[in-house]
Amino acid sequence: MANEIYILQDRCTGCGSCVKVCPVNCISMSDRPKQEGVRWKKLATIDVNKCVFCNACVEDCDKLFEKTKVKVPNPDFFHAIVMKKEEVKVQIDTASYKGVWCFAEQRHGRLMPTIFELLHVAKKLSSDLNEDLSAVLMGHQVSQYAQDILEHGADKVYVLDHPIFEHFLDEVYTCALTDLIKREKPNKLLMPASIIGRSFASRVAIAAQTGITADATELSINQKNGTLHATRPSFGGNLMATILCEKHRPEMATVRPMSFPRAARQPGRKGEIVRVTVDPSQWNIRSKFVKYEAEKNETIDITAAEKIVSGGRGLGKPEGFKIIEEFAQTIGAAVGASRPTVDAGWIPYKHQVGLTGRTVRPKLYIACGISGQIQHLAGMSSAEVVIAINKDPECPMFKLATLSVEGDLYELIPLIIQEIKRVRDHK
Repeated sequence: MANEIYILQDRCTGCGSCVKVCPVNCISMSDRPKQEGVRWKKLATIDVNKCVFCNACVEDCDKLFEKTKVKVPNPDFFHAIVMKKEEVKVQIDTASYKGVWCFAEQRHGRLMPTIFELLHVAKKLSSDLNEDLSAVLMGHQVSQYAQDILEHGADKVYVLDHPIFEHFLDEVYTCALTDLIKREKPNKLLMPASIIGRSFASRVAIAAQTGITADATELSINQKNGTLHATRPSFGGNLMATILCEKHRPEMATVRPMSFPRAARQPGRKGEIVRVTVDPSQWNIRSKFVKYEAEKNETIDITAAEKIVSGGRGLGKPEGFKIIEEFAQTIGAAVGASRPTVDAGWIPYKHQVGLTGRTVRPKLYIACGISGQIQHLAGMSSAEVVIAINKDPECPMFKLATLSVEGDLYELIPLIIQEIKRVRDHK
């Protein structure tokens, strides 16, 4: 029995809910032929050639039925999509998939440094597999970055340079990357766990009919069978889980930014640049870019900061972050925070450092009133210099710190700020 999916016309209301949940854009709404006794004007239509039989539309329609029957006993609509799937397990020739790929993210025409972090970890993976290391660069007028990517370790760069990629849209990027995957058949694919990467990586996995590990912090190759071991925090960071995808390709993972150092640059390094032809007319794109508004925020992003001053539960109160902000402003640093302070609502989540927050790699990290639980240490332990200020001399942070200062932060920080300003004024 082959896979089959169809619409029960007498039950479909033309609500369009199934269109919104389809990850591969194979469902559209069409005008319903005139039918006596039917008041619905639209009818869902499924392009079976594009359908990946993920069941998202069926589940969505069934949920609408459950919600409706509470108000209307025995409703005569919804439950309108029927899917019959072949029970034989899909078998793919994993040996035909070769190469390790990294997605090179760009924003507003500027290459993001996450690609260099991905290349660093992917180089080890490709060496263990004895396969080429490639990068995929998508954007508009971004071809000039291909050589920079080659110099950071890629053997090949696929360049998709087209006006349609100027502004990020999930549907557009998903269609383009999925088409390239199906044509070139990479073995592994790493993407940044950034806002953009997290937004469309799962769509790509569904469209390519494979699995994905989100927010990986460790990656390695099983030397016996060549599978990817992707490790990520689970249960709030209390457990580290290793995820496998043994029967599908490519094996995908999003990698948390700042989890790995950047690949070293080798000026003049040569490689292959493949310019990929893009034909957007082949894609059923339902969304469009309207405008971009930059966030009106003067604070420094902790993921890109070279200096960070973080506050923890030792502050004792939400007002304590005022002194942290003053300290950070004095030395030109970003403001970080531990999870308990974010959970308590003292400071927004974007400041959270740790396994369940953001991983940082600054040159200087100053921890104020942070005891140093393992989840927090995992997010900042790669800092070059760590200074800890805490009343508790036995706290774990002191063991990691380059310099430990025992004392009341409300007494010490004002004195430090005062001394910095004094020295600065005398220069």
